[in-house]
Amino acid sequence: MTEFEHLGLSEEDALMVDRLSDAGFDLEALGELTDEEQQRATSVLQTLGLLNAYPVEDASDTLIDATLARINQYDTKQAERMSITTNDIEPLTGGFRIRIPDFVSVAAVLLIVASVFIMVGRNARARSISNQCAQNMAMVGQGLFNFAQDHNGAMPTEEADNLASMFSGFMPHRTDEDALVNLGYCDQNHLNCPGHGGEESGFSYQTQSKELWDNLQKRGRVIILLSDRNPILNKLIEGEQCDPLTPSQNHGSLGQNQLQDDGSTRQGPPIIGEDRIWILDGQNRSIDIFLTH
Repeated sequence: MTEFEHLGLSEEDALMVDRLSDAGFDLEALGELTDEEQQRATSVLQTLGLLNAYPVEDASDTLIDATLARINQYDTKQAERMSITTNDIEPLTGGFRIRIPDFVSVAAVLLIVASVFIMVGRNARARSISNQCAQNMAMVGQGLFNFAQDHNGAMPTEEADNLASMFSGFMPHRTDEDALVNLGYCDQNHLNCPGHGGEESGFSYQTQSKELWDNLQKRGRVIILLSDRNPILNKLIEGEQCDPLTPSQNHGSLGQNQLQDDGSTRQGPPIIGEDRIWILDGQNRSIDIFLTH
């Protein structure tokens, strides 16, 4: 047995230490105890009392000074981490002086941040306008479907006499959006894209010769019913050369919204397969998509 093995605690002693600790090592605070518990508690207190009598040398002045110096060093580093220092502001007797070059740098950063927020806001607004445009197209598509249901599959069309020269003198026919409004198949506001901003309709509609219209309606396929406004139509009528891939001005870089004959809308460039929808390609196809207004 070593010098201190006689001080070992049993499990019951350890439980009594916990109870004494909760009671602040006040024997009377434990309340009523059995004789065995009274004896055990007294024994534990006597054992712990040996710690108070254990001889310990006083700490040397050197150790105290080193400990205090370490505490001061920690406090200094903590204060440095928490402090904010800047060379941009110089304290003066009457206030502060801000250096101009540093002020310009801060202003430039603020302008960049503001520009980013403005750009994000514009993109969100453009996307919202495009979504509203697609919803209007869907309502027009629903009106065309209901019209066809009520008229044995026929589509509402009108003569597009301003385009006769482009159809070798034959009178082309174009989807008649006004008929949809007049007959109650859709509302007037559904005929416009909020990104167009003009007084006239913001959409361009499928335009074909009457013979081809009849054939298409018998087959039940038109491919593209309408899209955002054709941006080069006026120049085509005047005989000018134009880029057929010019995007509609309704949505800029977002591309054109297009309503397909199945009622769905898509957004993309002004070309379906190899068919450029702003012009008559003159290719030998079952349909040459041509959207006008």
